Amino acid sequence: VAVSGGADSLALAALSKAYTYCCKSKFYYVLINHNIRRNSLQEAKKVKNLLQKKQINLKIISNKKKIEKNIQGEARKIRYDLLSNFCLKNNIRSLITAHNLEDQVETFLIRLSRGSGLRGLSAMRPKSKINSKIDLYRPLLDIKKEFLIKISKKTFGNFIKDPSNKNLKYLRTKVRSLKKPLEKSGVEYEQIFKSIRNLSESRDSLDDFLKKEFSKII
Repeated sequence: VAVSGGADSLALAALSKAYTYCCKSKFYYVLINHNIRRNSLQEAKKVKNLLQKKQINLKIISNKKKIEKNIQGEARKIRYDLLSNFCLKNNIRSLITAHNLEDQVETFLIRLSRGSGLRGLSAMRPKSKINSKIDLYRPLLDIKKEFLIKISKKTFGNFIKDPSNKNLKYLRTKVRSLKKPLEKSGVEYEQIFKSIRNLSESRDSLDDFLKKEFSKII
């Protein structure tokens, strides 16, 4: 389970822990400290303490590479590299992240702004592959962030607010700031999410058709 300390990832940690009470499953909880902000390690330790109170052991992995350009993109790449390495070392086949409905809509709007086609506008899949040995699951894609905040507060009483989420130099933050104006104009995120789901189904139908036709020809 990839943990950041935000409300969504803490909710995922709580839900996965609850799952172990009814089903025999073993989860590892990992936080990647990017070392971008001065107090990032202290924040990571706060998250570790929060989880420890609920008998959840958090592994903190600190990035040693310096990130100077394309900060969010490079940090994302490093995060998945470090998480993948941890999975391989511990014979873990599935990585779980806390991407939620708002994340999905933001991804759609970002790709829309770049002129993406059907595949890009289908946004994130609930299940994909990082490589041949590790699956990536996003079980919360259709869950609104407000519910995850409630779970996080109820379980842990607190969560970490990343200041970069309000920094308008990042494209995703700019897109995130559009939510309230869009909703005031009558454009609801839930409706956009339905469109994403429809596009995703269209993509899957085309993929299935092409696979069948390809197998006939080749």
